[in-house]
Amino acid sequence: MSEHPQYTHEELRGGQFPHQLFLFNMVGNHILLSIIALSNSAIPWVALGVPILSCIIFAITFIMGSKQKNHTSEFVRCHWRVALTRTKIFLLAYALMIAAVGLAWMLHSVMPIKEMAYAIVGGLGILPTMVMVLVLTVMESETLNHALHGRIPDSLRAKYLAEPAAAKAE
Repeated sequence: MSEHPQYTHEELRGGQFPHQLFLFNMVGNHILLSIIALSNSAIPWVALGVPILSCIIFAITFIMGSKQKNHTSEFVRCHWRVALTRTKIFLLAYALMIAAVGLAWMLHSVMPIKEMAYAIVGGLGILPTMVMVLVLTVMESETLNHALHGRIPDSLRAKYLAEPAAAKAE
């Protein structure tokens, strides 16, 4: 693992920010806010705040990430690319959730069995999404720890920084 103490304070903050944003979305929004929203049965529409806030954070991540794509610091560039890749993976989990809800809705309109619809949404939508939240949270926590110490693991360096170097060589 490469250690580069020459990174400036601004570079370190720039490399940490995408992971902090991602972790806020995972822990603060998808875990804590979900529990609060779902425990408040008096206002069930509060639960819609979770995907809305998540979409706002996704938009911020993609907008800021596209600006950091050609950052002069390899440290900032690499950490943003990691966060963008993991955000895209999480968007796949959202797509799976939407597909499960759509499937449950279609099947429920043909066979009005409420329990079957709940099983489809829970088993094909909610469960994989929550597993993805937990896995990505652990992965991002580790990557944030690397960013806090000014490190780029060799595997991330090879994956995210080899491409621009090869393009520049041509």
